[in-house]
Amino acid sequence: MIVRHIIEDIESVFESLPESKDYDVAFASYLDDGSGKIEFRTVEAFHWDDDEEFFLVPSGCAKHYSLESEQFKGENFLKAVKAAVNDEIAGYCAYARARIKITEDGSVASLNSPLWGTGFHEQERLLYFYHGKQPDNVT
Repeated sequence: MIVRHIIEDIESVFESLPESKDYDVAFASYLDDGSGKIEFRTVEAFHWDDDEEFFLVPSGCAKHYSLESEQFKGENFLKAVKAAVNDEIAGYCAYARARIKITEDGSVASLNSPLWGTGFHEQERLLYFYHGKQPDNVT
């Protein structure tokens, strides 16, 4: 998934489910235990690097990347992404900062997982992006 797909997917969800503009933004992954359960983590920041990679940063971690924390709702997330990215950045591969560890010397190590899909959860009021392993029954 590239940044342009994030924008297009959000716009598509807004068309079919306008109330999702007020949903929290998150990323999600299936648990490794085979249960089919999904773990959600809300997003508080995004950024990109010189390697042409775009990252969603989970809540509680923006400070480790010297980023401002924001409680994103669907609509303000879309506006922020559109305002921040240009055509070049819109083509960057998109990742979730899935696991973050602060080392003894204070540096940040992260496991970055590519995004591969978009979903929403009406009951939990979440607009989210899948990352990690895809279940066998997902195409």
